[in-house]
Amino acid sequence: MPIAKLNGTSLYYEINGTGTPVVFIHGHGLTHTMFKPQLEYFSDKYKVILCDLRGNGKSGELLQAPNEIIETQCLDLIMLLNDLGIREAVFVGIAYGGLVVQHIAKQYPERVKAIVIVDSFCRSQASTIIGKIQLMAAYCSWLMYYAPSELVLPSIRMMYRERWNLAYNEIRRGLLEKRPRELYRQRLATSHVDYTRCLKSFKRPALCIVGDFSEFGVNCMKDMVSQLPQAQLAIIPNALDPSNLCQPEKFNDILQRFLEKQQGNQQIS
Repeated sequence: MPIAKLNGTSLYYEINGTGTPVVFIHGHGLTHTMFKPQLEYFSDKYKVILCDLRGNGKSGELLQAPNEIIETQCLDLIMLLNDLGIREAVFVGIAYGGLVVQHIAKQYPERVKAIVIVDSFCRSQASTIIGKIQLMAAYCSWLMYYAPSELVLPSIRMMYRERWNLAYNEIRRGLLEKRPRELYRQRLATSHVDYTRCLKSFKRPALCIVGDFSEFGVNCMKDMVSQLPQAQLAIIPNALDPSNLCQPEKFNDILQRFLEKQQGNQQIS
């Protein structure tokens, strides 16, 4: 197994293909395996890099305080790219991974060729009434993370299995292999994020993708697009988070056209 020893931890990663590096960053409670449809599709033309973030999957333990977690995970990824000799990449993040992508765009813009953010948000709105309720829910959610997976699976099965079996199977895998303490800490890490200021100054191309099944999710992504100077929005019909697994063919087609456009622009310049 490819394990990188860096930044005081071990990071599991996979790398396939050649060409423009594309780094896929998984969502909360999931791992690099959620990108199997993208690995198979994109590794013919691009250098696809998958990784388990610190505290997830086959990577090392997460010990940081919640307000340090996302920054630490971003530094892990940058150091991994250094080890691989990669200066610049396209970063694709889903849900929690979308927050990591935004932090990389803020902290390491010189390493970013373009960003793709999927089923995510750019601010937690902790100052609003809804935001305070969400913050309270985050601190009270520890029971859900430590509860036996068998108690949570029926509701996930009801929501996903009939419509999006591929997504259901991956979420089920994540629940059965979860690391409760570290998942809970990462959940707390999302409670005070606000990337609106850095997005407004981000000058590279951006693609925002969201499934149409959640009106709240669509509104969050529209908010994000309004902050980004060079962003485009793609709404995938009949999809929920993670939309790359709910509608993998549509997702891959949208991402492929975006990547091809970036290559075309680079050749012109």
